[in-house]
Amino acid sequence: LLERRGSSASLTIDLLHPSQENLSVTPTRECTAEEYLLSVGNVLSRGQLRNCLKDARALHKEFWDLPLNHPDKLEIPGSGSKNRYRTIIPNENTRVHLPTETASDPLTGYINANYIRGYDGEEKAFIATQGPLANTVGDFWQMVWSERSPVIVMITKLMEKNRAKCELYFPIDPGATEVY
Repeated sequence: LLERRGSSASLTIDLLHPSQENLSVTPTRECTAEEYLLSVGNVLSRGQLRNCLKDARALHKEFWDLPLNHPDKLEIPGSGSKNRYRTIIPNENTRVHLPTETASDPLTGYINANYIRGYDGEEKAFIATQGPLANTVGDFWQMVWSERSPVIVMITKLMEKNRAKCELYFPIDPGATEVY
C-alpha cells in the first residue's frame, strides 16, 4: 500500500437499499492514466461490495492495475524546504495553492497538500497534507483559514521513536491560545 500513496482512485460505498441498481460508466476509448484515474471511482452497493469480497484476488488485481498517480518532481524552486520527505510531493492537478499577494515568488503559495474528492464527487471536499514542519506552521494555518476547514484530523504523533514527527501547531492545554 505504501507504493500507492499517491493514487487518487477511490472506492466509495453506497448505503442505498440493496435492491436499487447502480450504473457504472466505462470510458469508450483509450485514455491517459490521468483521465482514467479521474473516472475510475465506483459507487458500490452493499451487495456489490459483498460480491467483490468473494473474489479477493480480483479485487487485489484491480487495485494493482491502477496506474500510479505519484509525481516524480515538482517545478517550484525551493519547495523541497517545505516538504517533510523528498519523495512525497503533492500532485500538481489537485495541489492546494495558498493565496499570495505577489505572483513573482511561487514558493509563497506552496504547501505540500492536495484536495481529495468527496463521496458525491465534490472536487474539493477534503485536504490531505503532511504534519507541519517548524517552517510551515504558518502556511498550514493560512491554508486552514483560507480554505475554511471546519475540522482537522491528525493521524500522526508529535513524537515517534524519540524523534519529532510533526511540529506542534496547536495549544496543548484546553482553553489556551497560541499565536502561530
